[in-house]
Amino acid sequence: MSLHAALLCAQDATDNNKHEVGMDIQWYPAGWLIGPIYQYHPKTHHAFFAKLGVNFANRHDWSGLNDDEKGIGYGGSLGYRYYLKPQMSTFFIGTRGELYNTYIHWKNDIGMPAETSGRTQIIVYQPSFEVGYWARIPKTKWCLTISSGAGIEINVVTKGKPVGEGGMWLATISLLRST
Repeated sequence: MSLHAALLCAQDATDNNKHEVGMDIQWYPAGWLIGPIYQYHPKTHHAFFAKLGVNFANRHDWSGLNDDEKGIGYGGSLGYRYYLKPQMSTFFIGTRGELYNTYIHWKNDIGMPAETSGRTQIIVYQPSFEVGYWARIPKTKWCLTISSGAGIEINVVTKGKPVGEGGMWLATISLLRST
């Protein structure tokens, strides 16, 4: 079967496949955001999604505030996607907002007698936009999304020494199953 024929065999997400569940993995230069995702297609071209996740941060010395920043956080995201041709595998554009309660362990003057370290709790808001491709796996209820985007990390609450925030780009892959 040719790729074109396989794409034409894909079902419209807005007919029988309004709900999709799966796993979402995002990579950004300073870490990973991983968790289960639920996507809902209320009508043609449109989808809303929600994700619960874990943020594994490793900011190295990039923040300019500390010599090393590593941490973990828990939270989630809400987003919207617009599919160009929902009757088949297609490109999409979207936006998402992520909110994570994260604990950053920081160090300064590493290996020196004056080395300091500590922990800062932050609530991070990460708005971003994305462009990607949504592909149905022929003759299955599975689909795959691959996207890339850009956004910003904003520390909306900081308890402790200031830690990094700023612009970021993301690469995302999701494996979803229609229910």
